[in-house]
Amino acid sequence: MSNKNIASSLALSVVFFLCSFVARADIVKLKNGDTLTGTVISKAGNELKIKTTYAGELTIDWKEVESLTTDKPVRVLLKDDTSLKATVSPAESGKVTLQSGSVIKTAPIALSNVAYINPPPEITGKGVQLKGRVNGAINATSGNTSTRQIHFDAEMVARTRSNRYTVGGQINRASDSGTETANNITAYSKYDHFLSRKRYVYISTRFERDKFTDLRLRTTLGGGLGHQFWESDEKNLSAEAGLAYVNEDHFVGPDDAYPSARWAVDYNQYFFRHAFQFFHNNEGTIGLTNANDILISAKTGIRVPLSKHLNTSFEVDARFDNTPVAGKKKTDLAYLLILGYGW
Repeated sequence: MSNKNIASSLALSVVFFLCSFVARADIVKLKNGDTLTGTVISKAGNELKIKTTYAGELTIDWKEVESLTTDKPVRVLLKDDTSLKATVSPAESGKVTLQSGSVIKTAPIALSNVAYINPPPEITGKGVQLKGRVNGAINATSGNTSTRQIHFDAEMVARTRSNRYTVGGQINRASDSGTETANNITAYSKYDHFLSRKRYVYISTRFERDKFTDLRLRTTLGGGLGHQFWESDEKNLSAEAGLAYVNEDHFVGPDDAYPSARWAVDYNQYFFRHAFQFFHNNEGTIGLTNANDILISAKTGIRVPLSKHLNTSFEVDARFDNTPVAGKKKTDLAYLLILGYGW
């Protein structure tokens, strides 16, 4: 074989190799005409994540996807809970088919009917997803001014397809020139059982102790219904309503116990491609025998990621007791700059 033929054969081999390499990539075509290649990681909510060699991991608005092609089988969960592992191929505009090899397993499916691609274990029902956070803040001064403030809070959430378990708590201590100015602790737990993808029933417990509001121990036991409007890594929103029983044991003031109505809202969402996360949650009760017995606790703030697990946040913690012990104020506010670790 002549040198010219050898060179031509080598060139053709390189071309075939490059073509096969490109063919192995997943392809996402957008409605504006752009085409992205890479590896599809997942689809949840309204977000498609794809890993590329040229821009790292990208998050794409699912509503902007015109067609999708995967080179290898992926797990697809439809909104009617049909689950299939297959390669995805484009069909007519805005639709795809799922196939195994050359065998088409479904008729064309609208992209809007795809709930998940590679869903997490708590969605498939074949595992547990664990999420948690630990936050802390320490502030101390000495000299002409001597102050100290310590804050610590933590939360752990275990999620399966039908159940969610939450435990957490926080501690606050503060002093000024050797005089204690804050001393409180809160612990809570909650169990959610999902009746459907969004609706659930819950049982909750909450324990509070605050030396400076004359509260030796407040115990709140509750249960009711909840609705999970959104649940993803990008944004979460849930709301709950039910009944609770509140029991208050004071150091000096009279003890109290009463049935109440309970509500809770938990919301967080990332903005500007994870530049920061806004969060707000509140929980409250109102007495059924005396409507003046109102208790509210809330946290609102902004969390900024520093790395994959580390973050810093500024938050405002508020606690409101409409019927405090004589001589005590109704509202307590705390402004915190916190360093946190999450997973």
